[in-house]
Amino acid sequence: MATKDDRPVSRDEATKLATTKTVESQTGADTTSPVTDPAQASTQALTAISEELANATSEVVTIGSVLKNRFVLEEMLGRGGMGVVYKARDLRKVEAMDREPYIAVKVLSKDFQTNPDSFIALQRESKKAQQLAHPNIVTVYDFDRDGPNVFMTMELLEGEPLDQLIRRLRPGTLPFQEALSIIEQMSRALAYAHSEKIVHSDFKPGNVFLTSKNVIKVVDFGIARAAKDSDRVVEDATVFDPGSLGALTPTYASCEMLEYGAPDPRDDVYGLAVVAYELLAGTHPFGRKPATYARDLELKPRRPKELPKEIWQAIFHGLAFEREKRTTDATQFLREMSGPRAGRDEMRPKWLVPVASAGALSLVVTVAAMLFFGQPNDIQPETVLEDTATLDADTQEKVANLLEVAEVHVLVGRYLEPSGSSAYDAYQQILVMHQNNRQAVEGLQALGDRIEERLREHLRSGDHEEGIKQLTKALDSLPRHQGLIDLKNQFSKQAAR
Repeated sequence: MATKDDRPVSRDEATKLATTKTVESQTGADTTSPVTDPAQASTQALTAISEELANATSEVVTIGSVLKNRFVLEEMLGRGGMGVVYKARDLRKVEAMDREPYIAVKVLSKDFQTNPDSFIALQRESKKAQQLAHPNIVTVYDFDRDGPNVFMTMELLEGEPLDQLIRRLRPGTLPFQEALSIIEQMSRALAYAHSEKIVHSDFKPGNVFLTSKNVIKVVDFGIARAAKDSDRVVEDATVFDPGSLGALTPTYASCEMLEYGAPDPRDDVYGLAVVAYELLAGTHPFGRKPATYARDLELKPRRPKELPKEIWQAIFHGLAFEREKRTTDATQFLREMSGPRAGRDEMRPKWLVPVASAGALSLVVTVAAMLFFGQPNDIQPETVLEDTATLDADTQEKVANLLEVAEVHVLVGRYLEPSGSSAYDAYQQILVMHQNNRQAVEGLQALGDRIEERLREHLRSGDHEEGIKQLTKALDSLPRHQGLIDLKNQFSKQAAR
């Protein structure tokens, strides 16, 4: 629905307008009276949107089309259930002389446009995708429409979709380490989404992109819905059901998805385990049969030759037909994939600390912390911190990825928690690879500074109990941060008064 200036209106505005039109049609008067039933108002809004889209002047979108007098579609990149993705030139970026004026534009398919819920469905997709700020998830910029054409704008990716890579290699596979790197990055993307209570609900190789820099990007959260226990369920509740529009892929869908169960992180785990199996074995675990069919036939996946025990167990657990027997979420899947094994340090998940190595990791981090933050009695040996430039190319790339992960965690306030998925954990992993890494050590110092400032606000507000609780946790992780130590003394003095 558009105003006179063709500006897309919000859902609230659409609801008000639909309500106004309905009352006018019933009374024949110019005055309006509000509809207080939210369900009725929502239905009226959807109907109004559907009618306007249906009555709008239809213009075929193709290469050369210009959307909103801004986005010039120059190349078709792919086609999926939600629509067509184009490479587009952003004229606003061209005007600003941006060196990279290209973005990706996904135009909603005609089938979705004729569905009365389509506008709200894509709006929800954009909203959820914009909430997911992670290095392994595609960045979504905006949601808009031009006449009847509804579209999204997002970052332009260069590389190859994973489904094309798998088909090209079949029945062969990638080198073991490369396959594990892809599995790890996919798992990190889903683990982050699950921590935000968002389920992808259509995880498959076609929704995974391997960039030219070997970075995985999970795309198309178009049917991602808030997990059942999320507060967002009420906020985002609509009558739209992606399953009713065929928005899932049977080959990678869990039994519960195929049987119209409520979305759950374990559904994503099933798809993740199937993709992981394909990457490592070169074939689908059940001969591309849907999970319900494979379950009824009591099919069992064969263990690929020479696949380490812990990796096989992680994948096998993720392939369970019943949710109750399946891995709980992508974070747990990563934990199971990272079981201890000789010679496996280089392929451990970069942001998740295996339990078996916790003691050694704690020792390394403690030593690094002592070198930078000081030792008892102010005995500080001379230590030269090193930049990543001193490392080999492979380690530099790993450290760079971890620094990016840490930066994202800092931006969303995940300093020390949740355990295994925080800025602190990312810096720890860097110190395992490069003990005196300058960026990691300075990153830990900056974390302590941020936490110290936040805790000083507790001290100023008089909330000593909560402040001491948080300070204790902070000192467990950063025991040598002088600012936190000083703050502890201040809290103690305040409590003694």
